[in-house]
Amino acid sequence: MPESATGVALNTIEVRFTGGMFALNRLLMTLQSKRMPVAGFTLSREAGGKPGGMRATILLNCPPESALRYTALISALEDVKEAGPAETMEVALIETSNDWREAAERSGIEAHEDDGTVVASGAPEGVEDFLAALGVEDAVRIGPVARPEGKARGGV
Repeated sequence: MPESATGVALNTIEVRFTGGMFALNRLLMTLQSKRMPVAGFTLSREAGGKPGGMRATILLNCPPESALRYTALISALEDVKEAGPAETMEVALIETSNDWREAAERSGIEAHEDDGTVVASGAPEGVEDFLAALGVEDAVRIGPVARPEGKARGGV
């Protein structure tokens, strides 16, 4: 997991729920009323599911034990079908003339080149190592974001 500015690891929770805007409002009010340390929030609709199915990816800036307690609170909401930890990944776009293939292999990330731009993705630590190995300071970084393990659908 990536480290935040406060030195506490970011913990990712994925919440799947139905119920439309009322369910989303309940979720957001719960985050606010319980003063959950939300560092990031991404909302998407469930692809191929029932109408009204949504997925929220929440990055919490707290220790893992607290994140588990917050997950238990969220999973008790009436419209929540599923809530639990999610795997985190990061994506970076860079332009480089360096040998990025070897650096990507050493860092354990996936990378490919498309029209002069290198697209690198993987664990946040791996992407950070990759960029450091290349000495890249100017990169477009997307993440950390959660991607459900073994699932290619959704809108993250």
